[in-house]
Amino acid sequence: GKTQTDINTTIGKGSYFAGNFHINGTLRIDGRYEGKYLEVDQLYIGPSGKVKTNIKAGNVIVGGTIIGNITATHRVMLLPTSRVLGDIKTPELI
Repeated sequence: GKTQTDINTTIGKGSYFAGNFHINGTLRIDGRYEGKYLEVDQLYIGPSGKVKTNIKAGNVIVGGTIIGNITATHRVMLLPTSRVLGDIKTPELI
């Protein structure tokens, strides 16, 4: 698989973050995040991740739960453990 060496920012398991987030690079969420919006180049939500926000990103990989809309310029990949409650806008959905 792909190496996870390019992860810039992580919200760890058991961590909780609230607010608006704008990140250049990659964000991995294994904890909980809540906010109006989340803007990031690459987003990875781990199986334990729970996110309540609207997402704008290049690529999104979802292994956890998202409540909110996803707008991705490249692609959205939904893993078997994912749950998405919202709309997904992307050129490529896997």
